[in-house]
Amino acid sequence: MNAIFRRAYTTKSLIPPNVAAATKLSGSAKDAQINQLVDFYKKLPKGTVEASKPSGPWARYKARYIDGDNASITPLLHAVFGIFVIGYTIDYNFHLKHHKNVEHH
Repeated sequence: MNAIFRRAYTTKSLIPPNVAAATKLSGSAKDAQINQLVDFYKKLPKGTVEASKPSGPWARYKARYIDGDNASITPLLHAVFGIFVIGYTIDYNFHLKHHKNVEHH
């Protein structure tokens, strides 16, 4: 089992297949492939990536109350309050339908 994990996380998977095949070549073909690889890596962006701002209502809510250092119990309280409001609205609606002719008061 340990060998499977070692094989799965080796650095060979990070090397593109053309570079691995380049060791079998000799002369200018090998140099050309290496130069293409170097050009590719030179074009990659350098430095840290800026954190993107959340877009959409759920992403903003998640960034504000759930993710990172801002994690709190507030989403649970919002869920309890939302369930209460929905349940009360449904119950009130059924109550009005039951008493629409004022028969039971």
